[in-house]
Amino acid sequence: MALAAPVAAAGQAREPVHGVVADLRLVSTTLPNGTGWTPPLSTDALVPGRGFGVEAGAHALFGPGRYRRLGAGVSGLFAQGRATGLEPAPTVTTRFLAAAPHASMNFGHAQGWSYLSLGVGLAKVTSDYEGGTADPAGWGTAIHYGFGARWFLRERVAVSLDLRFWALTPRAATTTRPSSPATTRIALGGGLSFR
Repeated sequence: MALAAPVAAAGQAREPVHGVVADLRLVSTTLPNGTGWTPPLSTDALVPGRGFGVEAGAHALFGPGRYRRLGAGVSGLFAQGRATGLEPAPTVTTRFLAAAPHASMNFGHAQGWSYLSLGVGLAKVTSDYEGGTADPAGWGTAIHYGFGARWFLRERVAVSLDLRFWALTPRAATTTRPSSPATTRIALGGGLSFR
């Protein structure tokens, strides 16, 4: 009778989210390919619409709450795409570089949590082609927002996924390049986190 009676299980308490986390992810992102973001080319030329690269960041988690914590950090992204049209169209290479601090809200516990984040920083787009280099769109303001999650497989190593939107502000026209309109790029990354 005693063995058959139900009893409450005393499981190990989950620790709250805390400490500092560093991320390193491979990323696939859409690239700006409209007028002003890429060089003026012949109609048979192709410009890359997607690039691949790396994303890195560091984040500190703090504040009251057991399963909800504030965070602050910085993220950086570098991606490159290349497109080759039929001869004699040139190969076009576009590079996207961005870096921004951000604030986040984290939900979960120390073994795994999800987050929402928002930040404002800088981004730069350059595009060149065989036989010449385009006037780069230059550095400008970029607003980034997104969400992701980390699952710790070991005490200090986690699998990390992140979906991020980079909203690029317009760039003014120059003597060699028309103005670049506002655009939003989508970056999907996956990799590891360390604490």
